[in-house]
Amino acid sequence: WYRTAYRGGEAYVSADPRYTELIGLPSADARTEEVIREGFRLLGTPYVYGATRVHDGKGGLLKGFSEWKFDCSSLMQYIFFRGADVLLDVTTRTQIVQGRAAEDPQRGDLLFFTNAARRNRTGIERVGHVALFLGGDYILHTASDYARAEKLTAQRKADFLAARRVL
Repeated sequence: WYRTAYRGGEAYVSADPRYTELIGLPSADARTEEVIREGFRLLGTPYVYGATRVHDGKGGLLKGFSEWKFDCSSLMQYIFFRGADVLLDVTTRTQIVQGRAAEDPQRGDLLFFTNAARRNRTGIERVGHVALFLGGDYILHTASDYARAEKLTAQRKADFLAARRVL
């Protein structure tokens, strides 16, 4: 068995290769790995559209914030704030202009995507989702149900817009 974190608790996954595949991902600098640790600590946390952010984008803490519900941009804002003291803005459409373009995404970069509701829009209005790049084809994000780490789907790859490096 492998021990992991899930929904704020401890969980176990079978070590039997018939059920579980171990994926080797690259490691990065200490700040990036701390951001990723924060994200993994929140796996299984429920997705709630429009969840209250931890701060206002400038570091002012917001009332009503809960570590037990996130949407995609509030999750990224929180893990970068807790893991590396980086202030991300409050929405995907304002986060996509932060940092610098990452032509060759690295572990810890933010990946931005469009979605069905925004696909036909232009400029930053096309942006509908953000995830943390883990390396290989894997991301950490939350969308429609709960925070998870997973392989990029063909649809996500087709909806990819940009990668940004904030660390």
